[in-house]
Amino acid sequence: MPKPAGMDVSGFEIISNPGDSPSGHPPCQPNKGKTGSAKRRMGTIYIEAQVKPGYTGSISKLTAKIEDVFKSQCVHAVELDHEMIGDDSYAECNFPDCVQSLRAVDFIGTKDDFPFTLIKGLRIEINSYALQDRKPTEIQEALSLCGEGISLPSARFDGVWERLILDEGIKQKLVTFMMNILRFSGGPGLASSTVNRLVLLSGPPGTGKTTLSIGLAQKLSIRLNKTFEETTLFQLNAATLLSQYFGQSAVKIHSIFEALAAQSLESPKTLIVLLIDEIESLAASREKANDRHEVHDAVRATNALLTGFDMVKNNANVLIICTSNMSDSLDAAFIDRCSRHIKIPRPGLAARYEILRHGINSLVERKVIKAPVKPLPSFRHTEYGVPTDFETAGHALRLLAHNLEDNGPDGSIVSARWVSQLAEIALANELQPDALCTVAEAVNLISQYVQTACGHKSLKRSLSTIATECDKPAAKQRKIRHMAWSPSMLPDKHIFGKVHTEDLENIADEYMEMFGEIESEKVYIPTPEDIDTIEEKINERWELKGRCGCFEIIGNKLRDYIENGTPMKRADS
Repeated sequence: MPKPAGMDVSGFEIISNPGDSPSGHPPCQPNKGKTGSAKRRMGTIYIEAQVKPGYTGSISKLTAKIEDVFKSQCVHAVELDHEMIGDDSYAECNFPDCVQSLRAVDFIGTKDDFPFTLIKGLRIEINSYALQDRKPTEIQEALSLCGEGISLPSARFDGVWERLILDEGIKQKLVTFMMNILRFSGGPGLASSTVNRLVLLSGPPGTGKTTLSIGLAQKLSIRLNKTFEETTLFQLNAATLLSQYFGQSAVKIHSIFEALAAQSLESPKTLIVLLIDEIESLAASREKANDRHEVHDAVRATNALLTGFDMVKNNANVLIICTSNMSDSLDAAFIDRCSRHIKIPRPGLAARYEILRHGINSLVERKVIKAPVKPLPSFRHTEYGVPTDFETAGHALRLLAHNLEDNGPDGSIVSARWVSQLAEIALANELQPDALCTVAEAVNLISQYVQTACGHKSLKRSLSTIATECDKPAAKQRKIRHMAWSPSMLPDKHIFGKVHTEDLENIADEYMEMFGEIESEKVYIPTPEDIDTIEEKINERWELKGRCGCFEIIGNKLRDYIENGTPMKRADS
């Protein structure tokens, strides 16, 4: 396997303010020699070039041509996920006509998350590819138990990775880890790695584990196409295999891995990815099964699975990804074989906001929602807002995303799957036939639907939730973000945003009451840590309702109220 190119340790420059381009378009390409920030770091920009359908030329030669364009210094700045083909900012770059799409898809090794980056001094990695719509040639018969193999990158999965929204860093870290694991696997004549190329993705239903697995396989087929000429994906549903071949599952599993090993040896330049969904059906804890006197077929299946993993351990072109909704029930020997166990959480605030934003933008593209003059801001841009922004659709959407923290349909907990469908389902319920709406109206209708489907979200949390939070030291630390506004910049009427002081006091009262019940004290005196926790919760509420730069004033008033009962809004304020 070829060694990866060494990183260029010379500096690069980065636009210092993420709000420098509020229109959402990339900055104009600066003149040669023009400089920006003095910050210098090392890093790599990954750029993907998708060719037009029907292209029959050499992918490697095309990649070399695109690399020459970047070396010629025609391109000075790139924006993450922004389309360069057809953009006037890159009109003089003379990209090859056969390229349909050209995007910077990842920045590795940089500590900043700003989208516009000057490329000077950075290592540029170009990955050109053509989408496939064909079946792999000649696969082992036993692998048909996994269904038809899929050649990657597949037109069927185009955009899956980009549309999948998870909490920050999960996707990038997973790709980097898998690239390194495959790189460390060695090659002909070299010592093999002692690490299994086996990854477990676990988490509640609806968090996107299967989609993430498929997207990861697609992404690796592009990112590693200079190492592996082809990539084939096989997908096995463990529960289906166990039910269809009850009593024979161990034999079938053994034959699958035997065929997988043979296939990888026959095609050493092909990356083979085996995705096993619902792995708990085949890798359930044998100890628990014996305690419950369960049928021996499941135990034999687990033994065969573990033997199968060991069978392909030294095959450097085999990657296995497993998903599970119940990782606690998995066999200890299986967990021990996994080189990485990644727990996919339910979507956080930023992820919920972005999922909703993408859903609304999709409806704009389909002309269900009128195209806005200004698009909905990204979550990152909403963090740089000012108090007057609480009248905008972006702020209303952020408030909606916040209110979805605990509430799902019929009292269930929110899943990424449900949030991704929410905009379309809500408007299908709330809109009149053939009616259009604005983005602001759409957000309002979605909020109304959520209130109906999920019920009003109470400010109170269960005692067990509060107790759990309070057991974590980090939860008692103050997390107030010091914003760069001066109180003198804003009129006094914005000091509380849209929140009444009585509302803030009521929230404080509720938390103090719950803390008192937890401590079982008739007369509860909040500790400094409890005060920090209460202040943090109230600041979250205040921020969503137009918090301004007067946080120190409000914080002092709030703490005075908690400690001494002094009203926040009084004559001397």
